[in-house]
Amino acid sequence: MKYYLLSIIFILTISVVKSQDIDADKESDLNVTKVYGPTVGVGIGTIAIYGDLNDRNYGSPFASNIGYNVYILQPISQSLNVRFNFFLGKVREEERSLQRNLNFETDIRSASIQMEYNFDALLPEDRSITPFVTAGFEVIEFNPKSDLTANGGEPYNYWTDGTIRSVSENSVSANQAKIIQRDYIYETDIRETGFNNSTTYAERSFSIPLGAGLNFHLTDQVNFRFESIFHLTFTDYIDGVTRTTKTNFLGDKPANGRNDHLHYNGISVNYNFEKIQPADNLNVVTEEAFDFLASGNSEDYDSDGIIDLIDLCPNTPPDIEVDTNGCAIDTDGDGITDYLDEEINSEYPQFANDKGVSMTDEMIYKSYMSFKDSTLEFAEIIQRDFTGNSITGYTKTYKKYRIKIGEYNRGEEPENLNALLSISDLKKVDQGDKSIYTVGNYKTLKEANLRVQTLKNSGFEPEVVKRDPSGSISTINEQEQEILAIEAKTIQKNTATLAKEEGLAFRVQLGAFKIKPTSAKYKNIPDLFIIESDGIYKYMSGSFQTFQEAAKHKIRMVVAGFEGGFVVACKDGQRVKLNTVGVKQIESNPLIGK
Repeated sequence: MKYYLLSIIFILTISVVKSQDIDADKESDLNVTKVYGPTVGVGIGTIAIYGDLNDRNYGSPFASNIGYNVYILQPISQSLNVRFNFFLGKVREEERSLQRNLNFETDIRSASIQMEYNFDALLPEDRSITPFVTAGFEVIEFNPKSDLTANGGEPYNYWTDGTIRSVSENSVSANQAKIIQRDYIYETDIRETGFNNSTTYAERSFSIPLGAGLNFHLTDQVNFRFESIFHLTFTDYIDGVTRTTKTNFLGDKPANGRNDHLHYNGISVNYNFEKIQPADNLNVVTEEAFDFLASGNSEDYDSDGIIDLIDLCPNTPPDIEVDTNGCAIDTDGDGITDYLDEEINSEYPQFANDKGVSMTDEMIYKSYMSFKDSTLEFAEIIQRDFTGNSITGYTKTYKKYRIKIGEYNRGEEPENLNALLSISDLKKVDQGDKSIYTVGNYKTLKEANLRVQTLKNSGFEPEVVKRDPSGSISTINEQEQEILAIEAKTIQKNTATLAKEEGLAFRVQLGAFKIKPTSAKYKNIPDLFIIESDGIYKYMSGSFQTFQEAAKHKIRMVVAGFEGGFVVACKDGQRVKLNTVGVKQIESNPLIGK
């Protein structure tokens, strides 16, 4: 233990010298005098004794004995504090064995002065936890008492069978002994009973507290602290048992002959009153404000006659009339400077547009109609991500028109399914109890109408519908139907021969089954189509314009557990071989084609 004490003293000595040098440098740089205020704290913890009872050479540092302390920390440098600590607690210990049965309880009172080093000069300033070590000198008082008799004054007689009785086990009247219980009232003063050689020995001693802990900074002035302090006392009388204790109290097991020591583990909350005052009786030396205008800096980047130091518009184009702030003139006050204003003297500047021109009734009406345009023929709808996630290009135009080429009850197979499967951009939307087949994705009715005419020439009965951002399909309104009819006449008038829909699509067949599968793994397959032919159910996924895209999708399906999947081609309403549409058969890699 003496080596431990010497180590603590050595660390404190080196750290104090180093921290004082650092503190002096910091105060010199800041030109301030540090006024160290005290810190006051209160705490609670547990206290354990390492004494003669139970012979605790290496006992547990945690116990049920409660102690309280109040302390004052007075900093003397950035890293070193003087600590005044006052402690009050109670220690109790019980030993029950075949050799002896001892117990004691004592109040513990102590006052100490300690030096505490907190490593502040060695750690970063912006931190929430500060470690510390402490060592000092202490005066401790105690008054051990023992519970030797029951409420009626009967002495406790401990029998080998583990009971406590009114008569000694070796007594001739042992057969008349009654079992009694401990009352845990420590009524017998160990010193006054003469169990030791003296009845006047001092029930106080000196002690050296050694410890360490952590300071958690809750606010600038409020801290939460955890500490563990070992008290090396110079007495063996705290538990009332020494090498001179008589056997009628000690029993058959001798005392260990070592001094009694205490170990405290506690938490506390403290508040510091530290302040910083400027040097020279609060007369802070401040630098005079620098006069930029008098410094001779007269640069004028835009050559408008206003030097850059006071020019609010330092990049005005050359030969432009500016005001006293260096900004271009705005004669009519419409927010558009004269050199950009297409109407310098607007009659109604408050209604000017972004070109500085007053809005006429016709212009306002046109703007209003664009705002009210429910067809979105002229208005551009922008989708923005308000969740904080970026969108490629930041914005994208919303295309809302689709072309419906079939609607059936959910689960019902279309009569012309093969023809539908030949269209590469075919989509199936399950909505309510209906399955809606759509193609295309268009921003305007004009674009959609061109596709409608080609689908009609291919034998389909197309219908333009709308798809809202949530994915629901609905019919177009009357105004849109009128626009669609006008567009259809224009297309038929200006186009002599309309092309037919050329159908070629690559899909991935996942499997063929005699009994329709009920497995849940098919529920989340993208663009799933089920074809029933001659009692066989064929499951297909995806719709692609190129074989390479379909092959990539097949690999994803195989990885997902559909090992038997392969790519098929649908053209003009028929399933055709891959080599007839320009695809070379790849037999060496079953993940690609079949």
